[in-house]
Parts: sequence; C-alpha cells; structure tokens
Amino acid sequence: MSATASKSYSIPVSSLATALQALEQQSGQRIAVDKDLIKDRSSARLEGSYTMEGALSALLAGSGLQAQRHADGSYRIATASQTTQLSYGVNKENGLPEISVKADKEHQYKPPRAGTTTIISSDDLAKRGASDAGGIVRYEPLVSAPMAASGSGSVWDGAGNTGYNIRGIEGNRVSMDVDGISLPDAAPKPDGSSLNAFGIGRDYYDPETFREVRIGSGTTATGAGTPGLGGGVAFVTKSPDDYVGDGRDSYLGYKVGYNSVNSSTAQTLTGAVQSGNLQALGVFVHRKGKETESKGDVAVNPDDWNSDAFLGKLNWTLTPEQKLGLTIDAYQRENKRIFNNKQNTTTYPEGARQDSNTKRTRVSLDHHYTPTGFALFDTLDTRIYGQDAKVTDVTDARYVFQQNYQRHITTGYYNKSYGIASDAVKQLDQANKLVYGFSVEETETRRPWFEDHIVIATGAHQYTMKNRMADTDTTKLALHVRDDVDFDLAGHKSTFSAGLRAENRKQDPKNLAAYLIAVPSASKEIKDQSDTYVTPSLSLAVELTPGFDAYAQYSRGVRLPTAAEQTGTYDSFSYTGAGNGYAVLGNPNLQKETSDAFELGLKGTPAKGVHLRSAVFYTRYKNFIEYVAQPADPVNYPTITQGLFRPENIGKVRTWGGELSSQFELGTWSAPLAGYSIGAAVGVSHGSAENSLTGQSSGLASITPAKGSLSFAYDDVAQRFGLALIATHADSKQAPNDVISGVTTPRFAVPGYNILDFTAYWTLGTISKNAKLNVGIFNLTDKKYWDYASSRGLTAGTTAAARADIERQALPGRNAYVSLSFNY
Repeated sequence: MSATASKSYSIPVSSLATALQALEQQSGQRIAVDKDLIKDRSSARLEGSYTMEGALSALLAGSGLQAQRHADGSYRIATASQTTQLSYGVNKENGLPEISVKADKEHQYKPPRAGTTTIISSDDLAKRGASDAGGIVRYEPLVSAPMAASGSGSVWDGAGNTGYNIRGIEGNRVSMDVDGISLPDAAPKPDGSSLNAFGIGRDYYDPETFREVRIGSGTTATGAGTPGLGGGVAFVTKSPDDYVGDGRDSYLGYKVGYNSVNSSTAQTLTGAVQSGNLQALGVFVHRKGKETESKGDVAVNPDDWNSDAFLGKLNWTLTPEQKLGLTIDAYQRENKRIFNNKQNTTTYPEGARQDSNTKRTRVSLDHHYTPTGFALFDTLDTRIYGQDAKVTDVTDARYVFQQNYQRHITTGYYNKSYGIASDAVKQLDQANKLVYGFSVEETETRRPWFEDHIVIATGAHQYTMKNRMADTDTTKLALHVRDDVDFDLAGHKSTFSAGLRAENRKQDPKNLAAYLIAVPSASKEIKDQSDTYVTPSLSLAVELTPGFDAYAQYSRGVRLPTAAEQTGTYDSFSYTGAGNGYAVLGNPNLQKETSDAFELGLKGTPAKGVHLRSAVFYTRYKNFIEYVAQPADPVNYPTITQGLFRPENIGKVRTWGGELSSQFELGTWSAPLAGYSIGAAVGVSHGSAENSLTGQSSGLASITPAKGSLSFAYDDVAQRFGLALIATHADSKQAPNDVISGVTTPRFAVPGYNILDFTAYWTLGTISKNAKLNVGIFNLTDKKYWDYASSRGLTAGTTAAARADIERQALPGRNAYVSLSFNY
C-alpha cells in the first residue's frame, strides 16, 4: 500500500504497543520502534479509512512521538527531537533518503464537522455480505432501500431497488452517485398515478467495487458532487494505491462467496501492479443467482439472474505535483423473470415472462494538481467523464381481454451523460479555507416503447410505437463556493462555514413525432425549459472537548422536476386508435421542489473509548410533486373522458426527529475486555403532509417507523478474527391516508419485528496468512417480517389477491452468507 493510499482500519483502544502491532499486521507495513519509548503508553481507537501516515498520526496523537518513513516503505517511531521535521534528508544508519511523516489528506475523506454523515467501509460491506442496496444499509436506523417486488406493477414494469429512503424522504429526492457522477433517476411507471411508483430503479452497480459508501442524511450542504433534497448516497470505488506502492509492486486477490438468501454465488478477481510512476488496478466481479427468498406462505416469482462488474484504473504520477488517472467502470445484469402472480383468466391466463438487461459504462479522466505557492488554489481536482446507462425490458404474455392476443412489449430507459467537474481548495491563511468549483453536464434521456400485438387467431400484427416521455437533452451548469473559518469561541476551537451553490438547467425536448401519437393536443404544451436556482448553507461546529464537537447546520435544497415528470405520457388511444379513453400525462409547467433543513448535533469522542453521534432535525419541504386527477377538458382533450392524471406541485411536507449511534470500547475500563465493544443505534422520525389544493393534512406515509440496533462484538487486537451479535428492532406502522396522492384505501399494517444476526471473520493462519473467511447468519430466529419502506403501499389483506401480495413481500427467513478470500 502506498503512503497516500487510504485503507480501512479497525483497531480498538489498547496499549500503544498493541495498537502499532495491529496496524503493522493490517497494513502490511513494517514499523520499527524502541519498546522503551512506548512503554506504558495507550492509544485511542482507530476506525475508518486512513492513509498509513494518517493512521500513525492518529495513534501517536498526544504521545510526543512521530513517525518517519524510509525509502523502503518501512516506518520508524521516534521522539520529535530524533526526527527531521517535514524535510527530506538521509538516514545516518542506512544511508537511505527519508521524509518525516505529514498526514496526506489529498485522498483521505474527512467528514464535515457539521451534519450527519455515515461512512461504510469495504470491510463493513464484506462483514454484512452486502451485494445490493439493501445489504449496504442493513443496520442504519433512518436509512432504508425500498424494493419494487417482482410482479408488483404492470407486466412491463421491472423489479429491484428504487433508491434510498433517508429520514422519510425517498425516490429521486435522494441523490446517488458513483465517484461524484450521478446515477440516472428512477423512472416512474408510465401508467402510474403516483410519483413514487417506479417501473425502473437505480440498480446500476456492484458493491464489491466500492472502497466505501458515504451517506449524507438530510438536505445536502453546499459542496461538490450531486445535491439531494432529502439526502445523498455516494459510492467511492477502489483505487490502485489501495493495493500497491512503497515496496509492493503487485497484488493478486481472489474471493468466492455464497448467499443462501437468493442461492447466489459470487466470484471476485482483483489485480494491481506498479511500475515506476504507473499504477494499475483491475477488479472483476461475477454473480449468479435466483429470486430472493421470502418467509411468506406464497411462492415468489422466479427470477434467474447474473451480473458482471468491471473496474479498471490506471494512475500516472506525472510529477510530484501532478497525477493523472483513467477509470473504466462497467456493470451489466440480466434477469429472466416469470410473473406467475399475474395469472388471471380474464387478462393473462399464463402470467408473463420478462427478460431485463441493465447496463452502465463510465469512462473518466482525472487530474490531481497540487502546485506550490500558487495564488488561486493549493489543490485542484478535475474530472472529464462520459457515462452510458440503459435498461431494456422485454415482456411476453398472452392477453385474452376482449380478444386473444400475444403481447410482445419492449420498453427501455436510456441515459447518456458527458461532463466536466473541477474542485479547488485554497488555504487563505491559518484560519480560513476556501473551497470552490464548477461542473457542466450534458444528458440525453430516452424512454422508448414498442409493442407488437399478435392476434392469435389470424397471426395479424398490430404495432404500437410510442415513447413514454419526450426525448430530452439536458444541460446543467453548477457553481459552488464555501468558506471555512476557524476561530476561538470562549476557549473552544470552532469552525463557521458558509456556502452557496448556483445551478442552471436547460432542457430541450426532441423527436416529438414519436411522443405525440394519439394525444396531439399535448404538442402545444411541450417547450424548451430553463431553470436557475441558488441555495445557501450555513454551519457552526464547536469543539466541546478534544475530538468532540457540537454543531448547528442550515441547508436549503432544490429538486428540479425530471423530464419524465414534465413530459411523461401513457394513454389508451395508443391501443384503440380512436374513441374515448384515459391518459397519464406530464406537466411542463411544474415548479421546483424546495427544502429548508435545520439540524443540531453532537459527534466525536466525548470520553476515551466512547464514540458518539447524535442529531435532532427539522425540515420543511414545499411544492412536492404528485399526480392529480384533472377535470374534464372538452376543448383541449375532448376524447379523454375516462380519466386524466397529471403531476402538480401540491404538497407541503414537514419532517422532524432524531437519531443516535454510539460505540463503547470495553477495554478502556477493563484490560481483560480489550477488543470487546458494545454498539447502539436508534432513529425516530415523524412527518406531516398537506395538500395545498384540498387543504387536507395527514401524516407522511413515507416516514419509516422507529428502528434501533444493539451489537456486542469482539475484534482481536491484531484483527486475526472477530465476531458480532446484532439485534435489530423496528416498530409497527400502518401507512396513513396519503392526502398528497389521494390514496385512501386501507393499507397493510406492517408489524414490528425483532431479529438477530451473527457475523464473524477469521484470518486462516493454518491455511495462509493471506486467507480470510467471512460468515454471516441473518435472522437467526427465523422470524417472519416486512420492511415498511417496501411494503407500506400494499392493500390491506381483505381479499385473497391482496393477502398473496402481502405474503410475497415478506422478507427472508433465516439465511446465511459466506465468503473466502485469498491475496498474494
């Protein structure tokens, strides 16, 4: 591992000698130290992603000791008087050039002092057996991953995760990106009359390629990346210097895994090399599995699937000040689904079959520049990229309503984006840091639809070709700036941050001939769009004790309506060709959704061995978009007499609540308990909604019930093995009437649950010091339970069909995950 590479470490509170030994084993770097220097010294817990220098600095904090790195990649611990401060020199003992350690923060992410940010490392993902969006956030109290179950929509709709729910806000109101590049929005069901009913989700990635996942709860503060109205999830991919550098020129790893929850197997091959100023990385992941099991009494729909992911990176150090990086990030998944639940003698007597193909390919070129003494910036990171993401669903089904047909439906959702982003940091003086940047992105969005109706009796074909939204090209220009000012507040180190983000978006609808079929009156409404907004953010962080902060934060957020919301279309005339009928149309006159978010919190280490993060929040949202039944319009739409639905800005929403997470290192208070820890997390949120058209108000249906977890874990100081027992509780809840969408049908009362999980890892020294086993057994007591975020919209079980849908949505019973990895 190179000196500037970040790696995940987990070292509990212990003696300094033990901590340094654990760091040596986890990093693979040799650390030399005089035992007398560290005798009777202790160290704080080290948890998270650090460079080697950053890890050493953290462990040595307050000891008066420093670390020196030799040219061979080894380190020596010495007193300050024994080291040469921040200067190159020659070691008198071996004649090798050396440099005293200065923690390199260039590629080490440091969460902001204010706000709630959760970091999940690749090691955490491995322990959780995370292979999808839900597995990533398994234990987060106010974060969930809503799932669209197979067959839960129309026969042409897909299945899978639709994004994340953070503090009760979900869908496209929560941003998602990979290495700062936005993933496509989820696509609403073309025939749906609810904004958060999605036909195509956001499953464009494999967690095995991630170094870490960063979850920002609440409206995103000003900065680089993709802003989210209700929060954001950022995936950070692995890098060559995670594996090679400082004396190690090559790395080869192989990992094989099995997950009983969907009978899936996974194989990962990782290789990295270094030669001179060049570093290269290749990660290939192959998975194959079946439908996810359910503890319910009704069989789930069959789903045979396979996926492949590839991450390739090439880093080139041009000069000590400049680095160039090339990234290829590719993912593809194929699903073969059978919708047995759609079997109905009046519509689909044999159900339906669907072949789904998801692909995403991203190519980017990165430039990292750290000039010396330059007036405009100390660091400048620039990225040029192109991304192509597409989902194609092909559905076949025999349809017997009114006539005997074979339906062959091909629908897709295609997004291409190209852009450039540049972000700079300038330390103006000792107490004033300026962060600023810009981004420009061009996106092409398409939603094609082709249907072939084959009359079985005659073999005649009836074709329907109609895009489910206008082809739209979108240009975004964003600017952001933030000033961080450090100052003393009554003897406490404090930081005040003020930021501003400005964005302009232009949309250009195209190829309207394939969009306006059967609803020509909509043509006069489609137009070019231009929107501009400015959002501020303010925060104050005060260090109460060293390493423990109190903070207050305000952020304003904006979400502009998507092209699908503005120009979506579905109508019965596409099939009948004439007569009266119904339609679901977009609304080009939609306004932006806004949020004003306030948060107070505490975070850090209030006492040795105690790690705490807590927050209370209140957010006010305006102009929420939802579909509304329209009155008859005999002038513009004389033939739409059976119902017209269009989205409007009708929702006012408030959310409030609190969350707390903590960890206690028991070895701090009792030496025999070194390595043992207790963790606790809990989150409670509430929400209210008001329909500005009707004046009705109610609770917010998307607010998830209170959830908490309690863990008891042991981690060997040298990380040779560890285990954890995690108990999770969630309250019961029945979704209230949704006054915004107008849904008043009684919903399934999702029961609360208590489940127990067990995870363990073991470095198999008897086989190889480079072999590691991860095991997880989830839902140990084989409970039957449901996820509220995924199941809240189910109709109450008053009919056999409704009860069957509820049973299919039950989560898996007892299931296990195992993986074995080797590296050389």
